[in-house]
Amino acid sequence: MKSSRQMEIIDILKRDKIVSTAVLASRFNVSIETIRRDLDYLEKQYLLKKIYGGAELYHTNSENIPPLPTRNIQAHAEKEAIAEAARDLIPENITLALDAGSTIGALCQLLNCRNDLTIICTDVHNAAQLLPSGSRIYMMGGFLTLDGTSSGTQAREFLSSINDIDLFLFSTDGINPAGGITNDDTLINDLKKRLIKKSRQKILLADHTKFNTKGFYKTCDFTEIDVLITDTGTPADVIASVRDSCRVITVEPKL
Repeated sequence: MKSSRQMEIIDILKRDKIVSTAVLASRFNVSIETIRRDLDYLEKQYLLKKIYGGAELYHTNSENIPPLPTRNIQAHAEKEAIAEAARDLIPENITLALDAGSTIGALCQLLNCRNDLTIICTDVHNAAQLLPSGSRIYMMGGFLTLDGTSSGTQAREFLSSINDIDLFLFSTDGINPAGGITNDDTLINDLKKRLIKKSRQKILLADHTKFNTKGFYKTCDFTEIDVLITDTGTPADVIASVRDSCRVITVEPKL
């Protein structure tokens, strides 16, 4: 009953954007205190934000991000070249964490011949691609975004339960030499930050379209990653400004 009530609260917020505690208490015929406990729980899941007298739907900028099928065809040749370079940097017999996104998806297609890895996936699509490989595949779990990316409390608890990760390969919504690496979704950004902290080595995969754009949430600075892999479409002055902070690998897309 409790979980169904909480799910309906989210449905109400998706429709009305904001709702009062008193209205919810009346709607479900429960006490104000019961509703407040529901809102406390849902806020901890990053599903809503409590405000004076009620709650509003948790705001993200994910509506600014193109859907995954669209991202899969954008800069496709560049992403394939970046993925090939990333594959060559993955040692044998390590624990590997993979972010979501179309560039990481291109990398997953290249890892199907590897059966020596322990791979932690934050994305259901990438996990499905890797299942035939024979490597040990772990799905992060937790709340799923519309694109199938893990986030929320259960994902954080999973990370807390495991040892250090050898290598984290991740993508981004925007890069700016002055502002660093950024993301447009607060839930996904939180998970990226935790994976960065948990991993011994960090490799960022970013094609030229991600540069000189900026997401709403800061993920990290370039000094916090080890390698950036990008393509030759990225301006030379931008690459030069990053080289002081991390190793940069530039690849030529195949025509």
